[in-house]
Amino acid sequence: MARGVVLQRLVRARDYLHAELERGPQLAELARETGLSRAHLAREFSSTFGVPPHRYLVQLRVERAKRELAAGARVTDVCHAVGFASLGSFSSSFHRRVGMSPRAWQKLARPFVQSLGIPRLFVPSCYFNAYAAHV
Repeated sequence: MARGVVLQRLVRARDYLHAELERGPQLAELARETGLSRAHLAREFSSTFGVPPHRYLVQLRVERAKRELAAGARVTDVCHAVGFASLGSFSSSFHRRVGMSPRAWQKLARPFVQSLGIPRLFVPSCYFNAYAAHV
């Protein structure tokens, strides 16, 4: 795990990924922003946050997509809003991480979120999987 100045730079890289979610900065850009080499940044980021920078970015995008879908946004609009280049890459990435298609997740999430009256609620997909089995 990184310490001191390196940890501060890694947190800066993580925050930069959050701020530039739609655009999706490349590793070289993150390295420039933090003053670390690409290899050192990738290695230390993975060690500190548990996943490489690109996978972290995709996870952020999927989590934001889940919130947008639960709020009722169209799948295509969400795909572009979170920075995916195509609907196919969005759907396959979402399915790989959540266990169901964006549309299927939305069908499960929307009634639950609307019944609570909470427009932007994050609910883990494992809950929906268990909930769907009993409905």
